[in-house]
Amino acid sequence: MENSLRIKVYLSPGARADLQQLNQRVLKHPQGKERALLEATIVMLHRLNGPRHPTKPLNYDPRFADLSDCDTTYVGADSHAKPPLRIVSRDIRPSRSDGITRREIVAIGARQDSKVYRVAGQRLGRPMGITLAELAAQRESATDPSRSRQHSVNSFDSPSADEPNLLLG
Repeated sequence: MENSLRIKVYLSPGARADLQQLNQRVLKHPQGKERALLEATIVMLHRLNGPRHPTKPLNYDPRFADLSDCDTTYVGADSHAKPPLRIVSRDIRPSRSDGITRREIVAIGARQDSKVYRVAGQRLGRPMGITLAELAAQRESATDPSRSRQHSVNSFDSPSADEPNLLLG
């Protein structure tokens, strides 16, 4: 029997707030284009639950925090226009081979001026212009017992254990 990748989408607190902001815009303008955009976003979030998902891997760009372990998904309601929203997500692999991969939605936001990528980097606690390898090296040196104890940058990378999960599925 083939071992297929099992995935569950998790909305981070920031992504949950992004979705609520989009919903607030719909409530203010119920007949506006935001309604179709909210519906398209919800549909896309459900599509992200599977191993065959419409994402594009992000590459390191020194103008932003390193999001090379993340993917982006384009969201739009008008097939004749550039999709105005982006969903930034990353897969967190399970510790066991038979576990479920957690696809964390980090940010949902505007394509304009790459705002969503700046927000995603901030939410992950990553400084601009530093690669993940450099952050890992900093973490290694921070855990060196001969050095004073420092706060690990990557401690911001995972949701807290007591944070309620908002799963789609």
